[in-house]
Amino acid sequence: MLARGALAAALFGAAAAHADSALQAGTAATFTALPGGQLVSNAYIDVDGSAQRLDVKVNATGGDVDLFLRYGSPFPDSNLSVDLINREAHYHSVSSTSNEAIAVLPSSNMPLRAGRWYIDVVNGAQNPSDAASGTLVATVSSTPQLGSIQLDFGNPVTNSDPTQSCDDSFWTDATPATPIGGNTGTTLGQQRQFALQYAANELVTQLQIPIDITVHACGAHLGGDANSAILAHAAPLFYLFSDPDLPLNPLPKRYTWYAISAATRLAGTSACGLVGGPCDGVNADEIEATFNEDIGTSGVIGGEKFYLGFDAAANPGHQLDFVTIAMHEMTHGLGFFGLVNMDATQGPVGAKAGLIVSGNSATIAYENVNLGPYDDIYDDSVAIVNGSAYTQFLGYEVNGAHDAARAAALTSGPVITQSGQYNPGTQTGLRYADAGTATSGANANAGLAAPADFPSLYAPCDQSASATCAPQPSSSLSHTIQSGDMMNAFYSGLNLRSMGLAVPMLGPVGWSNATAAAPAFAVPFPSNWFDVAHNGHGFDFQVVGHDTLGRDVYLLTFYTYDASGKPEWYQATGSIVDGMFLADLQSNGSTLYRLVYDNSAQGAIAYHADSVAGSVVIDFNQASQAPACRNADRSGASLLGVMDWSIGTDVQQQWCVQPVVTLAEHAAPDLNGHWYSNSDAGWGFELLDVRDAGGGAPTVVVYAYYPGANGQPTWATASGKLANNTFTATLQQVANGYCRTCAPPAQLSGSAVGTITLTFDTSGAAPHGNASISASFTGGSFSRNNDPIVPLSVSTGP
Repeated sequence: MLARGALAAALFGAAAAHADSALQAGTAATFTALPGGQLVSNAYIDVDGSAQRLDVKVNATGGDVDLFLRYGSPFPDSNLSVDLINREAHYHSVSSTSNEAIAVLPSSNMPLRAGRWYIDVVNGAQNPSDAASGTLVATVSSTPQLGSIQLDFGNPVTNSDPTQSCDDSFWTDATPATPIGGNTGTTLGQQRQFALQYAANELVTQLQIPIDITVHACGAHLGGDANSAILAHAAPLFYLFSDPDLPLNPLPKRYTWYAISAATRLAGTSACGLVGGPCDGVNADEIEATFNEDIGTSGVIGGEKFYLGFDAAANPGHQLDFVTIAMHEMTHGLGFFGLVNMDATQGPVGAKAGLIVSGNSATIAYENVNLGPYDDIYDDSVAIVNGSAYTQFLGYEVNGAHDAARAAALTSGPVITQSGQYNPGTQTGLRYADAGTATSGANANAGLAAPADFPSLYAPCDQSASATCAPQPSSSLSHTIQSGDMMNAFYSGLNLRSMGLAVPMLGPVGWSNATAAAPAFAVPFPSNWFDVAHNGHGFDFQVVGHDTLGRDVYLLTFYTYDASGKPEWYQATGSIVDGMFLADLQSNGSTLYRLVYDNSAQGAIAYHADSVAGSVVIDFNQASQAPACRNADRSGASLLGVMDWSIGTDVQQQWCVQPVVTLAEHAAPDLNGHWYSNSDAGWGFELLDVRDAGGGAPTVVVYAYYPGANGQPTWATASGKLANNTFTATLQQVANGYCRTCAPPAQLSGSAVGTITLTFDTSGAAPHGNASISASFTGGSFSRNNDPIVPLSVSTGP
């Protein structure tokens, strides 16, 4: 169900440095013999306020050319990889071809607006000799444009279960047919193709779809009986979510499933451009729509046939209107589709969808997931209604809706009984709680007080009447809200061609054409950060300067424990970009590294980065939505972040982190930050200097980092009061540390390993001081006496 494309981690060398180069709208810029692993100049185009669409395209031969687009500030010009460029980009197109395209609209997540748009073109081929040549062109339009729904009638798929086969003979049936209702086809297969294209064109027009998407169209033997049959079914071919491991920045909501069709609309590119990989066959398709080949046979609903005409009024004898049915099903494929589990054989009913990863493949699952579970963007707008009260259907797992609540809502009234009669039951159930839908002119209940103006969804089993009923699909409308809507759960026979409520309901799913507000990115701040679920581990996070683009540069020191529980630490430096900490690449391609000491003599410390490679990204945006942040109540945190890290062969982890102290809690004068000796670099300490609410001496917490046994990095902590700018305390080292993937002990314990004394002078323009430290460990010791110290970090006090 899901494709997880992997961007190459190729490191670009010094030759990757590039300068800004202006593009003229509509004029192609040429590049020749671009080596693998290199960039074209950091191009840009200036857009004015009249722009309604920006199209950027690269067409090349050779190599594997990818395209990246960013608004407002340029891409960096050093320490680059494809992964880092993609994290900086607001849009990308990264198929395995060298032809890429991106369309940006005022309704996109990073909306089209006046200003400068920067473009990076990368030849991601691993071999420098695999050169690429081609053109780059940016086009600006002042008028909206429509795309198309293209139909893939080929690429059949055979399955041992005929209901799962994808039969292209449905579209090539040579049985002669008489043109009907504006459909000029002269064979049955041709008329089916024409009718499906007509339905696709109707969707494009009514939704004002601005990009091209592709539907894989099939026939299958779905069977039926004299009274009922599945006429057709359709769904997205796969789903995507954005998280720090695989960022898809065009998606507005992180940690949330999106149908691939909606994701490509938001990303302004093709499916293969968004997730990578080939663009041929079904690789470029977003939706699969399957029609019942048994319709028209004598044993299925009396032999009733599909009406294939374009003119609904000309339908003879009210046959099954193919255009209506096709529009309904393809609308499901556009993302009108919830992912909460309704099949008890797949996992708990009401469970949200997660991801099981095995090797290079990944599938959606509802239990025992590797990643997730995640919300899905359709169910994100669903509410559980109980009389005049309503709650979020998905909810936070620690303080809101859960599997059982969702399961109950999936089998609630009001209902349609088996005899087809309306049973009002109690005013409970599922409703689509989107404000735009509630106020839409297509909503017969618009103007009523919420939740009465929320359209009812189809959950027909009334558990008060039957204890054995099974939940039904909730991503169709109930007949109890307004009879005859195109997205009702049952075919009404009314030959509906108007999408009705489907248009506003698809808005929050990703199909809104309203001008979007620019996303608001989180602003992290220097502090000590930790995860309450991994007590004892944490990181010092301090601003140490600014890069050439004016962005804050942070030093991260990750204090943690190795597999045996011994304290160790790792470091990373990087910038805050759109609310994310993106660490710089080291020479070995890692972003998180451990230092090993060759010599710890005073004034002559020598050290080098260890061969243990790691990575780290911290996303401070929408972190409360991440599964990592839903396993405990963190409602009191001033800000949350998702720390995505890997070290050596450790399993990659996502931790939910929060600050120990805020800037407002800093003491005055503010001594908080990372300190070191500029004449004796290689050791240092983080200082938390916290004001006393009663006006007394501030509390100081120190995390000291220094060389331990055999030159391995180690750390210890101390706490106490700062009196007359002097701090003296016992250094404590955690004695029962635990590995990063292990469950924490009930309580951490420590043992004294030495002492630390700090004295500070705040009388000058910049604070400074002296430090004495004495620490012992098995096999050696580390000591300094009255070493001069200065802050490495930049002051960020209140």
